[in-house]
Amino acid sequence: DKARTFHLAEMIARQDINIYKLSNPIALNGANYEVEASYVVPMNQPQYRLIRGMFDKQLKFKDSLFYDISSWTLPLALGVDYEALKTLPMLGEKIEEPKMPLAKVIGKGDYAYAFEPFGYYAPRAIYRLLNHGVRIKVATDPFHNSDGKKFERGSIMVPVDNQEKVTPQQLAVYVKDIAEKDGIDVYTFTTGLDYKGISLGSSSFLLIRKPEIAILVEGGSYGSGVSANDAGELWHLLDQRYDIPVTMIPVSIFNTANLNRYTVILFPAGGYNAISDAGKEKLKTWLQNGGVAIGFENALTWFQTAGLGKFETKKDDAPGNTASTPSSSNASADKKEAMVSAPVKPKPYGEIEENTGAQETSGAIFEADVDLTNPLLYGYTNNKMPMFKSNNLFMEKAKGAYANPLTYGNAPLLSGYISKPNYDKLKNSSGLGIVNVGHGRIIGFTEDLAFRAFWFGPNKMVMNAIFYGSLIKTEAGR
Repeated sequence: DKARTFHLAEMIARQDINIYKLSNPIALNGANYEVEASYVVPMNQPQYRLIRGMFDKQLKFKDSLFYDISSWTLPLALGVDYEALKTLPMLGEKIEEPKMPLAKVIGKGDYAYAFEPFGYYAPRAIYRLLNHGVRIKVATDPFHNSDGKKFERGSIMVPVDNQEKVTPQQLAVYVKDIAEKDGIDVYTFTTGLDYKGISLGSSSFLLIRKPEIAILVEGGSYGSGVSANDAGELWHLLDQRYDIPVTMIPVSIFNTANLNRYTVILFPAGGYNAISDAGKEKLKTWLQNGGVAIGFENALTWFQTAGLGKFETKKDDAPGNTASTPSSSNASADKKEAMVSAPVKPKPYGEIEENTGAQETSGAIFEADVDLTNPLLYGYTNNKMPMFKSNNLFMEKAKGAYANPLTYGNAPLLSGYISKPNYDKLKNSSGLGIVNVGHGRIIGFTEDLAFRAFWFGPNKMVMNAIFYGSLIKTEAGR
């Protein structure tokens, strides 16, 4: 993804750090670094301490209390390939000001267009086409063009014929915009036949419909507790990054709001106690009729308690927890009594803040295992993904074979601090769940996918949930 790499270079150059192009392409640890899409940051310059702060992973700490987040590793935040080199490669030109990558329309066919989903601004291109009334489809299986180029799942196909609202000439202009504005190559097709994969008329291409999106925000006198930061991050991602309009609905008026004009509603981190029982029933009906609700962090807890979706979380193994006691009722009672009466080690009152603060996960980076064939992961190329976590929400894995598209393994910590009890709970947990509600879906992420607008890496999962949430098969549900 040249665009995300560009944005990282842009951040670095803004700090008066010298960056260079490669003189020749190189291969490192299975990744190919091409001249036009790679940058070199030498350490031998005045800002070397800041460079270390941007790139280093931190795993050891003298304290367990943090003013802010415990890791700022920028390449992980952007989700780009990078390597620390012991010797300086042959440098190309010095970059005074990074530029958005250039792209082009390739070929001269008049049957269809297609572009890959890897570019950061692919969602912006998709919405622009939909907003112009263009009929487009997403590929759920790989396909090829006449030159043998393979297009992975999530690639977008735009037929030229049977467009009801645009002419071929207008479509050619819109396609050129994708190359010039979004930095994404667009390929032309002279035929729909594919002798290696699926043909363009296959049922593996699914029609994408233009989404109408709302975000729930704080508002009114109920003290709903929706995080203004999290709501603002999602608004910024949609409105500023992707030029997608979104309606902000205060939770205080949700109970009387008309939901039928929306196809997608985003629930940022926060509490939703202001939503009445009637509001919950209205939301349930909207979901059953095909709506897609997307929740983040502790919004999943509300879905669970509201009876709308099963997002079970791991429980503490604390004294008095009888989940693993013997089956006999007497034995269970005896065990519980013994656990309740066990002595607790006394601690000074003055250590309360220090001890409880040490259990906060203020912001660390973990490696997730992802299923690249799931529509929510279209546009990604690595089955390992850095994720930013700033909460103690640890979701149990679902029992379904297809219901865990993003999980954490036995050693997921990449950078930052997490207490041992919380780390044990994070291991082998799920970070993403899908719940079927009639014809609709609730898609729940345990993490903030747009943290402070500099965590670019997971952004596309938000957009995939918006565009493809309604297309996900029921077998993927929790």
